[in-house]
Amino acid sequence: MSTMPAFTRLLSICGAVIVALSLGWWWLTYRDVVGYNYLSLPDAALCLVSNSDICQLAKSLCRDSHPLAIFAYWSASLWIGVAALCASLATGATGDA
Repeated sequence: MSTMPAFTRLLSICGAVIVALSLGWWWLTYRDVVGYNYLSLPDAALCLVSNSDICQLAKSLCRDSHPLAIFAYWSASLWIGVAALCASLATGATGDA
């Protein structure tokens, strides 16, 4: 039984942290959008993975009133985390071969 290489472990940890932070950032950005019924939760969930016109419109409606004055969610952040997780799986799989 082999141990996970350090680079693979680092990729998986970084990927998981980025995905978790992206989920939190998305919720902080869109909770008011959902709360004010500008978008339903399923529609807002689509904004987690893409940046459509409806997502931009919903964010602009709540932008000035956001109590935390945070930057708007960037959907590419989730994909960066997912890519790091996939890379960790790929490097772990090739290391075992």
